[in-house]
Amino acid sequence: MSKLFIDGKAIQLLKKELLKENAYAMRIFTGGGGCCKRFEITPVKKALAGDVTFTQGGINIFIEKELVDSTSVIEIKIDENKGLLINLIE
Repeated sequence: MSKLFIDGKAIQLLKKELLKENAYAMRIFTGGGGCCKRFEITPVKKALAGDVTFTQGGINIFIEKELVDSTSVIEIKIDENKGLLINLIE
């Protein structure tokens, strides 16, 4: 099972988005298709079947089970040039 690490700046950004969207949690999942798969994060009201729930910094994060099963660490951080980044470490 993966460990989740979220840096302080990312927690503040995610909290603002949750309040703005009146959502319960953020959900991380694989989006796109074919050769253009990417990780996406979106505010949600509830988890989908099979999602794994993490709580950190006062926010709930639902992560697609396949992502949790295939990684040892999931990092969410802010990069000053690129914005919000989701890194998966196997």
